Amino acid sequence: MNSLINQAQKYYSTIKTLRHAIHEEPELGFEEFKTAEKVKTFLDSIGVDYVDGVAKTGVVATIKGKFPGKTILLRADMDALAMDEDPHHTLKSKVKGKMHACGHDGHTAGLCLSAAVLNEMKDDISGTIKFMFQPAEEADGGAYPMIKEGVLDGVDGAFGAHLWGSSPEGVVSIKYGAMMASPDNFRITVKGLGGHGSAPQLAIDPILIASQIVVSLQTIISRKVSPLESCVITVGKFHGGTAPNIIPEEVILEGTLRTLNNDVRKVVPNQMKELVETLAKSYGGSAQFEYLPGYPVLVNDERMTRITHKALKEFVSDDKIRIVEKPDMGGEDFAYIAQTVPSNFIYVGIMKDKPISHHHPDFNFDDQNLKVISETLIRSALTFLGEN
Repeated sequence: MNSLINQAQKYYSTIKTLRHAIHEEPELGFEEFKTAEKVKTFLDSIGVDYVDGVAKTGVVATIKGKFPGKTILLRADMDALAMDEDPHHTLKSKVKGKMHACGHDGHTAGLCLSAAVLNEMKDDISGTIKFMFQPAEEADGGAYPMIKEGVLDGVDGAFGAHLWGSSPEGVVSIKYGAMMASPDNFRITVKGLGGHGSAPQLAIDPILIASQIVVSLQTIISRKVSPLESCVITVGKFHGGTAPNIIPEEVILEGTLRTLNNDVRKVVPNQMKELVETLAKSYGGSAQFEYLPGYPVLVNDERMTRITHKALKEFVSDDKIRIVEKPDMGGEDFAYIAQTVPSNFIYVGIMKDKPISHHHPDFNFDDQNLKVISETLIRSALTFLGEN
């Protein structure tokens, strides 16, 4: 263990500088050309082979151990968010309208540190380690196109980790089974008959119909879905009308559907469609329901989760290991990896005095957490490769 810590410390200054460079020059999904170049420059410096341009901006590095064995994949996402950072931060984005507000700069730098340490250990390793630097987790989902281009070919298992703002710094959390929801979206177009606001009897008011739809959608949660299942329907956008005295022709609703059960995920959109169309028709209007599926439910493999649990005990005290009981309703496209090969996704805490909100201008974390996320991935990989 001391050897691993010393090796990580040797690269820490370089990795910290890399994280800062990525943070200061954030890039959105499938635009991570400069980030990929930074990753490749580091991999060149430590002599690790890689393939670039995977799913446009993705990078896949490979380290082959001296002895034959299984293949494990470690994954980090590289993209930033379209938002401005708190200007009072010491380390801050230099690109207007873009910032790393979810820790992906730390994931990328941490995986680079993992590659550096494991490369020094390759003469003692049985098997192969692949490092997946992935674009576009936040929006379009870069994991799926990388899988389509062969990143999981020959891979026996995978680990991923996320810096987590609601978990205390130094605490590593694991979850058996379903960990994160499927983040699906929907769009509803409600059509009525426009008219003057003073004579609603001569019109068919799509605002009224849409309002009834927003309220009635919640009856699916309360009456159509078992209370033992988790399901969320949220309408986040309601757009219609041009003036206070005009009844418009059309209203657009957009929202998100979150589920943790694939059977529920299949049924609820159909229930929503039926409710929306029937309700609009009952008011004399019409409605079109569009279901926009996102990532699958992220389900951790039990054996892979046990492997991480075992690995954590090698460098983290029991009070710093947390077994998560309840899943999170956020989504993660690591789910595509987890439904293809046995996988485990891990939370690495970064909270100090109070919870750190992701996707917020004030999001920030201490560079020391790069060591924790790196060692978590390293230990998990080595434990996996060491098991029959």
